[in-house]
Amino acid sequence: MSKNIQESLDSCLFFTVKKLDRALNKLADESFQKVGMTPTYAFILLILAEEDGKLQKDIAQILYIAPSTLTRLVEKLIYKGYVTTLAEGRTRQVYLTVKGRNLLPDIQEAWNDLHIRYKALLGDDYADNLASIINLNAEKLR
Repeated sequence: MSKNIQESLDSCLFFTVKKLDRALNKLADESFQKVGMTPTYAFILLILAEEDGKLQKDIAQILYIAPSTLTRLVEKLIYKGYVTTLAEGRTRQVYLTVKGRNLLPDIQEAWNDLHIRYKALLGDDYADNLASIINLNAEKLR
């Protein structure tokens, strides 16, 4: 017996991951709204808080995005005054500005809020296990 389209979609890993992605994006956008930026921009600033002057290509690898995508994101952060860059040959290092550093407590609060919200819906252990399973399988599919 063949499945109907809804059953086919719901049993497709690609479709179900995208469905989860959209649901998490909605929660993340709500949590990060008070910061005035999307989570991806905020994650760039958090990465720089840990290691200021990080190479742009390394930030792209950490975030699993294309270097050209990161370039556009960094350019917007420069425009808003949150980061500066220093080019040496073909490499670019990214640095937090004072304005960017001052935003870090609000970003951390938004990130904590996101964790609280999805763990309230999924449960702490389940959310942690799901993140581990997704990370493990993402590496297998790379």
